[in-house]
Amino acid sequence: MTTQRLEIPRWECIDLLRSQQVGRLCIIEDDFPLALPVNYRVAGADLTTSIVVRTAPNTVIGQYHGKSSLEVDVVDTTRRTAWSVVVRGALHHVAGEHSLPDPEPWLTVDRHHWMVLEPQAISGRRFNAVLGDDGYSVDWAITTG
Repeated sequence: MTTQRLEIPRWECIDLLRSQQVGRLCIIEDDFPLALPVNYRVAGADLTTSIVVRTAPNTVIGQYHGKSSLEVDVVDTTRRTAWSVVVRGALHHVAGEHSLPDPEPWLTVDRHHWMVLEPQAISGRRFNAVLGDDGYSVDWAITTG
């Protein structure tokens, strides 16, 4: 079995996040983890990076503040390649005027409540299938930053 281990450095994780617009925001509701699809944008650069979402104030996300994460993935089943980036940190409400990039949510009704996920850690993993003597082999590589 042949495997290829790849690491994704923080700067590339941020580039991959910028290349997408939809991810899963994970929060805790009633003591259980809950993952919800959201449109997002990346604000800032490298060490000042944050994730911006816009939602309705009466939604589960709109009423939440605290520890959360965002996961963004791209999977190519034909080429058997994939990457996944996870941002872990604290989600909080944004009040007043700001210069944050607009995440342009697909659902627009009442989506005037801005929130920011401030990263405490960004991790990335990638896998590539490598043709070995006995067929395809896949290995995940996880990095934190």
